[in-house]
Amino acid sequence: MFSGSAMWTFIVASSWLALDRSDSSAWVGVIMFSSMLPFLLVSPIAGLMADRFDRRNLALATFAASAVNGSVLAVLALLDVVQLWHVAVLAFTGGVLRAAQEPVIQALIPNQVPREDLLNAITLNGATRHGSRFFGLLVAAPLMAVDSIGVQGVLVLSAAFQGLGALFILKTRTVSKGESQPEHGVMRSMVDGLVYIYSNRAIALFVLLVLFHCALVMSFESILPIFSRRELGAIDGSILGYLIMGFGVGSLAGVLLLAGVRGESRKGRLLLWTGIASGLTPVVLALAGSVPLAVVAAAGMGASQATFMALTNTYVQSLAPDRLRGRIASLYVLHAGGIMAFSNLGYGFMADAFSAPPILFATGLLFIAVLLALSLGQEVLRRLYRTGQVATA
Repeated sequence: MFSGSAMWTFIVASSWLALDRSDSSAWVGVIMFSSMLPFLLVSPIAGLMADRFDRRNLALATFAASAVNGSVLAVLALLDVVQLWHVAVLAFTGGVLRAAQEPVIQALIPNQVPREDLLNAITLNGATRHGSRFFGLLVAAPLMAVDSIGVQGVLVLSAAFQGLGALFILKTRTVSKGESQPEHGVMRSMVDGLVYIYSNRAIALFVLLVLFHCALVMSFESILPIFSRRELGAIDGSILGYLIMGFGVGSLAGVLLLAGVRGESRKGRLLLWTGIASGLTPVVLALAGSVPLAVVAAAGMGASQATFMALTNTYVQSLAPDRLRGRIASLYVLHAGGIMAFSNLGYGFMADAFSAPPILFATGLLFIAVLLALSLGQEVLRRLYRTGQVATA
């Protein structure tokens, strides 16, 4: 949760800094692109490392390095020498570290609990990750409106959060790694993971759902700053922080409620309904004309999107063999983060030309259409909605 708080305070502070310096949503898109592109470039290698080396030590290394990376931007901001290219470069290096961290953590968690408790473990992890948007911004958002603190102080806070995350990783005692075969080499080992995913129809379908979900309804970070300024009248980053905080509250509530769902058929139906809600809630945000309504809409987005992602992740992890778990987790992250990088970049430029509400409206409805089309055309999904059971091949 500390690491997630560090990430979201960094995103809010750097996004508002980019908008304030450039007065352009396109630059915010560039920052988001820089932050998320590493998920496309680094995730496969990180997944292989998670299957070859001790996962706890890899997690500790990425947490510590992220604290250093955040500290560099905080110092540049405090010295008032930061430039937009500094932000883009440090967003990229921070993204590299997060892209390496994600598959490691996702592969480590299933080693900590019995299989029957896997959903609860993933849900708890999701609760801390998504809830970090609330807890991190609960502190940071009001600080953004304080002239003597502002962006610089929030960047310092981000680095401190990441350092605390590294300290808590030290308390993890589980030793685990996969069964990667070094003699196969890096490329062969990565291909093994790709072949397994795309030859397993159920996993491939979940990954495809995640790709569309992330491209159409989760790539909103680049347009929220300009949305908060033009549609909600923001004069500093505090309203942006409150929107992200609302998203975090909803995410936390959604995954905690999911933890109480026991019936398999209920989980299957919940996947469909949270997918539909993921498309409807951005439409509500697009139509919101006040800060309170916008925060409520953001909370609805958080609840539906976090629950949808937790369910797809659970189904993928339950189908993945442990020897390939790190690589499969990395490819899951690759599809999610990689597509979000390009979507945020495109939406950032589009928001300058068309404003943010039409983008939120159109992408939300388009995702619902895609979800329903896939659901009608794929027996795997129809069976899942009815019984909660997933075919293993």
